[in-house]
Order: sequence, then structure tokens, then C-alpha cells
Amino acid sequence: MNTIRFGKLLWLVPIALMVIAGQPAAKLQAQAGKSAAAASQYNIVKEIMDHKATLDWKPAGNGIPADVCTILLVCNGTTKVIALPRSTEGGQPVGRGVYLTQDDKKADVLVLERQTPVDTYFFLLTPQGTLGKAAYAQVGSRSWTPVGMALSGSVFDKDRVVWHNWASKLGTAAADKKPES
Repeated sequence: MNTIRFGKLLWLVPIALMVIAGQPAAKLQAQAGKSAAAASQYNIVKEIMDHKATLDWKPAGNGIPADVCTILLVCNGTTKVIALPRSTEGGQPVGRGVYLTQDDKKADVLVLERQTPVDTYFFLLTPQGTLGKAAYAQVGSRSWTPVGMALSGSVFDKDRVVWHNWASKLGTAAADKKPES
């Protein structure tokens, strides 16, 4: 009699497996929705480009390594840079820079750099302010590696917040400098 009851319950196993297997996909989909909503809150490319003429850009020379230029398909014009003051995160110093350069179509693009004692990232931004491409190298390495969203996305998201906080102050700094009429 117990074997008959057990046999009747076997039909529940495939249903239970499908429900369990669907949970990670549902969570990933919910997380993707949250990050897309957060990404739409601000566009750092627009924030920086709106103040491009008033910013104190410095000539960058070879600030973006040639291999990174090839990976990101940039450096087709004059390259300028603005560096943020060095900060400390998790006990490690972090240096950041934003480069204004041109892509192969001669359109202005922004490339963010993040440097730590362990590694360096370069992030090419899309006009919407999202991550287009990324290049990565460990300190001491001679080669740069193109990396995708899965590997660089969390680092980019943290840096994007720092750059947004910096860029959001640009409008107030420009307003402070306006002469009174």
C-alpha cells in the first residue's frame, strides 16, 4: 500500500524540479530589472558632456594604452583627461580618470579609468551612460584583456556612482562661478 502512495507522488517530482529551477532565473531577472532601473536614473555621459566646455581638461598623451585603444576602438583624435583625487576603498588607494577622446567615427566618447595597486580597468561608456566595453589588466601584466559585463559590471557600477556624485556637482560649481549681473 505504501508503494502505491509513493508511486502516486512521483508525478510531483518534475513539477517541484521546474519550480526550483525557475527560482534562480526569476531572481536574476528581478536583479536585472533593478539595475536597469538604477541605470536609467542618471546618465554620466550626458552629465559630463553638458559641462565639457567648462571643465579643465588636460592633454592625456598616452594616458590610454595602445592595446586598450584597440580593444575599445577609441583614441582616434586628441585625448584629454580629468583625474579625480585619489580615494581609499577597502583599505586600498583608488585612482580614477575620465578621458575625452574619439571613436572610429570621430564622435566624442568618454572612457573611465580605475586604477588600484592590484589592477586597472578602462570602461568605454555608451551615449546612454552605460558600459559599452571594458579592458582589464593586473598590475605588472603586459597584456590587456577585453572583459564583459559579468566580470566588470560590479566594478563599473561602483565607479559610476562615484562619477555621478562628481558630475552632479558640476552644475553647482558652474553656477557658483557665474558673475552676478
